[in-house]
Amino acid sequence: MNAEKVTYQYCFNFLEEIKMCKVIAIANQKGGVGKTTTCISLAAGLAQKKKKVCIIDLDPQGNATQGLGFDAEELPVTITDILNKMISKEYDLPEKYGVWYHNEGIELIPANICLSGMEMSLLAVYIGREKILKRYIDIIRQNYDYIIIDCKPSLDILTLNALVAANSVLIPVQTQFYSARGLEQLLMTISQVISDGLNPDLRVDGILFTLVNRQTCNYKQISELIKRAYGSQIKIYENFIPRSVKAEEAPAAGSSIYEFDGKGNVARAYYAFVKEFLAEEGE
Repeated sequence: MNAEKVTYQYCFNFLEEIKMCKVIAIANQKGGVGKTTTCISLAAGLAQKKKKVCIIDLDPQGNATQGLGFDAEELPVTITDILNKMISKEYDLPEKYGVWYHNEGIELIPANICLSGMEMSLLAVYIGREKILKRYIDIIRQNYDYIIIDCKPSLDILTLNALVAANSVLIPVQTQFYSARGLEQLLMTISQVISDGLNPDLRVDGILFTLVNRQTCNYKQISELIKRAYGSQIKIYENFIPRSVKAEEAPAAGSSIYEFDGKGNVARAYYAFVKEFLAEEGE
């Protein structure tokens, strides 16, 4: 067996011996639902609870990268470079290769526009194209308690890689009609990933309502519709995230909402959500 296969197999052999790491894909093919804000807020909230957390930015727009204050165009290594190495079976990466540190205790594997060309590279892989990201995560997961994947707003081969690599999916949903329709499509994709054997253990952590304006009829109608349709099968978090200008301004500051507006409504809502999330984890 050559050295690269030994390195890859070494990681698998120790997965049962090391502490468990949970990989969470934050997904919704509808854009503008607070997906990246939820990703960063969950990661920062877990870091405050002394968890070792890494965000993988899997969106060519690089919103999570920019939201943490990094200029992805200036970074020498991004998730694109890492995935290319996985395709080439270069598994023996230097420690913390491509990992960047944020002062709130989060580690980041960034993305930029170069990731938009990765779909063609993945489609050119004859066997195992949907497991390329999983190869990488299996190498690094022993370093973390949580790895959170910020998916792009579409159901393509990149998002499929995230769903195959993840233990669970967290779904931010804006209480609007089109978001509800998008939720149905996402849940069908998750179901197919499970039934096709690509990731039979994948589960949905829950649905988190975001960008909520409780005064509108939309919120009341759509939230009740989703609860009736899925509430018996899927966790719908009791806490929800209100709409706020501060939350929209936080990414420009390169910090989480806790650092940017720690006493505001959104920060308090995400604090409560993280607490509820950890309670569901049994902590």
